[in-house]
Amino acid sequence: MHILTVLKVVGVLLMVLGAAQLVPTGVSLLYGEDDWKFFLGSALGAAGVGGMLTVVCWNAREISIRDGFVIVTTVWVSACLAGAVPLYLTGAVPSFVDAIFESMSGFTTTGASVIVDYAALSHGVLLWRSMSQWFGGMGIIVLAVAIMPALGIAGMQLYQREVPGPYHEKITPRLRDTAKALWSVYVALTVAEVAILMALGMGAFDAINHSMTTVATAGFGTHAGSIAAFSSPAIEWTIIAFMFVASMNFSLHYRLFTNPARRWGYFRDFEWRWYALAVLTLCAVVSAYLYANLDYSLGRAVTKGTFQVMSLATTTGFASDDYVQWGAFPQIVLLFAMIAGGCAGSTSGGVKWVRLLLAIKNIHLDMLRLIHPNVVVHAKINDVQVTDRIQSNISSFLMMFMATLGALTLLISLDGHSIVTSLGAAVSALANIGPALESLGPTGNYSSLSDYVKLLLVAGMLLGRLELMTVAMLFLPHTWRV
Repeated sequence: MHILTVLKVVGVLLMVLGAAQLVPTGVSLLYGEDDWKFFLGSALGAAGVGGMLTVVCWNAREISIRDGFVIVTTVWVSACLAGAVPLYLTGAVPSFVDAIFESMSGFTTTGASVIVDYAALSHGVLLWRSMSQWFGGMGIIVLAVAIMPALGIAGMQLYQREVPGPYHEKITPRLRDTAKALWSVYVALTVAEVAILMALGMGAFDAINHSMTTVATAGFGTHAGSIAAFSSPAIEWTIIAFMFVASMNFSLHYRLFTNPARRWGYFRDFEWRWYALAVLTLCAVVSAYLYANLDYSLGRAVTKGTFQVMSLATTTGFASDDYVQWGAFPQIVLLFAMIAGGCAGSTSGGVKWVRLLLAIKNIHLDMLRLIHPNVVVHAKINDVQVTDRIQSNISSFLMMFMATLGALTLLISLDGHSIVTSLGAAVSALANIGPALESLGPTGNYSSLSDYVKLLLVAGMLLGRLELMTVAMLFLPHTWRV
């Protein structure tokens, strides 16, 4: 492992985050709030440390495969710590453990929060929370990949370690151009949502914050009541649409605007077709349940049911209603949606539908082989055969996910929590969702948990965002051998 290479990349990204913190500094000044000085100090500190690391490690070598695992994990931990500093200094959270929890929840786009009194938060703090999720949504590593060649460092190893999903597609010949293309789509969607929300009557500040956290499928809001605070079906349906779009593979969005011959790629894509069908089915099931079993009008049942399923299936975590009060059946449906998540190559968390679909395909093929032992069949995606390496990777991931979920649930329960609360919190962290079940549902928060459980969930959020194996590799002796 090349330690100078690791420190150089960390230094570059700390400088980026330091520059980013100047934005909430200016916003706090604009609104006449006193915490601008804390943001400015944090910005200068992050930029100063990052600049020093970059200068000292300027002659670092090109990134190796082993470096990639270490860099990605180190960068996300460093981002979490840098993001926690202004939250703690401004007094937005009562302890540094809480600040780390809130910051990790932001950068991993989880959306779990320990904040109780949103009215006491400054505009700068609210914006910084949203910005952390916006940077984390597309991935601060993917942003860095766009500028790495200028620093003499190749970025493929970082891209492969950070981008979620079982396969990593370059939509342009050059990796830097791929990163820029993805960010262009990301920014365009954010701007489009801001314009629509403002047209529907949402204030500019709220529209900017909610657009950043919607496109990032992240879930931080500016009010304690989340989206329910706006009491607007039109706003809910707008956010539903953008959550759905953000949970798709961004390569499909890019081709929609750049390759006219493949503009109908959404409908040809194997994962997208089944994902869309499954999510819409779950929306219909929950909406029908609310209409038939609870005192909901048809319109309200469809709006609330669709919003909550879409919010948790895309791992965004917004709330427009208290689903904990709906009963066991819809919560079980929502729990399944939380675990499944969105599409590979999107900003969503969860297992990803392509993995689930390939697992189902393999079960079908194994059953076919029982009847026809000599038949030679292979699983395919979009008419392309899935390699044995990808098949093995998916199987390993699913096993690791379930094992990690079980272990995290068990460790949380040691603190005296019920199995429902423990399981809900574990799923929420690993799938990067935010709201969970029982007291950790949409009307609650994580402030009442012990530091022990909060740190467990911090680890779970990081593992989920980096899809387990990237972090797990750091515990193998082979990773550290020269």
